Parts: sequence; C-alpha cells; structure tokens
Amino acid sequence: MKKTIGSVVSFFVISTIFLPMHMSAQVGIPCNGPDCGFDDLIMLVNNVIKFLIFAVAVPLAALRFMYAGALLILNPKKEEAKTKATGIFWGVGVGFAVMLGAYVVIKTILFAFLTDEQASFMQFMFQ
Repeated sequence: MKKTIGSVVSFFVISTIFLPMHMSAQVGIPCNGPDCGFDDLIMLVNNVIKFLIFAVAVPLAALRFMYAGALLILNPKKEEAKTKATGIFWGVGVGFAVMLGAYVVIKTILFAFLTDEQASFMQFMFQ
C-alpha cells in the first residue's frame, strides 16, 4: 500500500514539474513552409537558447541549490555532508554565473557593434 501511494505521489510531483516545461518547450519555428530564410533560422536559434537558459537551467539550478541546502540542514554535524554541499553550491553557482555571463557578454557585444540597420534586423534578440 505504501509503495502504491508513493508511486502515485511521485508521478504527480514529476508531472507537475515537467509538464509546464514540456508545454513551454514549444519554442516554435518562426516561419511557415518553404519561405523560411536566414532571419527565421537566427530567431529559432535564439528561441532555443532562451528556452535552454531560462526554462531548463534555472529550475535545475534551483533544484541543485535545494538539494545542497537539504544536505546542510539534515546533516549539520557530518563534515562530509558539509563538504559535499559546499562543492555543490560552488559548482552550480560558478556554472550558472558563467552561463548567464556568456549570455550577457554576447548580447552586449552584438548590441555595441551593430549599426542601426543591423540592430533593427536583430531587434528580436534584445527582447
């Protein structure tokens, strides 16, 4: 009986977490049929990058931070748990900072070097 209730609860928790991610995964191709051009390809790549950063990486980083916090709270006297949690905090924090930093640096460089005509063409990237 306990195993069945646990399975049902885990199914609902997992579906609650991943169903919104699946629904927002529909980034879409910004064109219809054979009239797709280079602009549409760039828009698609930008949509995929935004999805991976903001809809996948942010929740995963939050889950890892929660796991590391739980390790610290549930094992306050064990030195190996503190070391493991600190390693997780640093790893996730540095990885997340590098990922967002690269995103901001690329956007800044593109914005700084584009002319007004090119900036109007690439305006979708700066939203």
